[in-house]
Amino acid sequence: MDNRLERLQKAYNDIEIPEELSQASRKGIERGKLHKQQKRGIKMSGLKWTGSVAAAVIISFTVGVNTVPAFADSMNHVPVLGKLVSVLKFTDGSAGGGTIQDGVDVNFIALKHQKNSDQMILNFANSDNTQDLASSYNVKFTDNPSTMTVTVSGARNFSAIKDLETLKQSKYVQDAYRLITLDDSAIRFNVTFKEPVAYEVKEYKEPAQVAITLKDKKGDVGEGTSIYSLRTVSEPSGESQGMAEEMLFGLKDVRVLKDQKGLFLVEAGYFNTEAEALAQLKKIQTEYGIGDLLFVEKRSSQEIPQSISQAE
Repeated sequence: MDNRLERLQKAYNDIEIPEELSQASRKGIERGKLHKQQKRGIKMSGLKWTGSVAAAVIISFTVGVNTVPAFADSMNHVPVLGKLVSVLKFTDGSAGGGTIQDGVDVNFIALKHQKNSDQMILNFANSDNTQDLASSYNVKFTDNPSTMTVTVSGARNFSAIKDLETLKQSKYVQDAYRLITLDDSAIRFNVTFKEPVAYEVKEYKEPAQVAITLKDKKGDVGEGTSIYSLRTVSEPSGESQGMAEEMLFGLKDVRVLKDQKGLFLVEAGYFNTEAEALAQLKKIQTEYGIGDLLFVEKRSSQEIPQSISQAE
């Protein structure tokens, strides 16, 4: 693994941008290199709690409600939402909001069970545990497997990491886990769903919160078909995923996923046929100068990626 990381670092630093490279690809590589140079450090799990952050309390009701109290009704222990700022409008499964800030803590994520839906409530706080406006954030939904990726910029702490385990109590959620980022002022996490879901995301202020409502998705969810994933090998969470993402910066549909054994990989898109996947692989190898980083994995739609430590 160490040798592979060294090869990744060398390949990243040695990337040359040919004059004939498409403008979009050139800009993607240039932005990726600049982005890496500007960021220092890797945010890892195990952040310490500050004394001002409330302890998690799980209350079981007859309907199975599990929430964490903060800005909450003292009788019901349910977070009280503030004033509605916006209802997010999604384009290609992605939408965002908030304002540019720094030093933010995503200090809890509450799970609220409702009659026909579940709601996740992200709470933002600063050093004195109060914050009126949400920090800049993005929520992205992708398929195969059905996954929600949440990115919060300007976040220096992620006290809510403990609450990712609580999210698994939702009937929709299969897994929830933190993602590595080479940006020390951002946090990211994935939520993997048991099947595709319908969703609605609202932003609130005073206090700063984002509420994500999940419901059953009606219609065909596309199970039983096969897809061809363009991905890296599986490795423990670490710098290798961050390096691979930087090297693929500018490509559409790049994401980090956890595999069936709890290791991590970077996926550079998935396709309906092997021929399409191989064509994209050849294009990436040509335009980005990347050799053995990616290979093609065939798996069922909605299936969690297999744990593959060496490309076949």
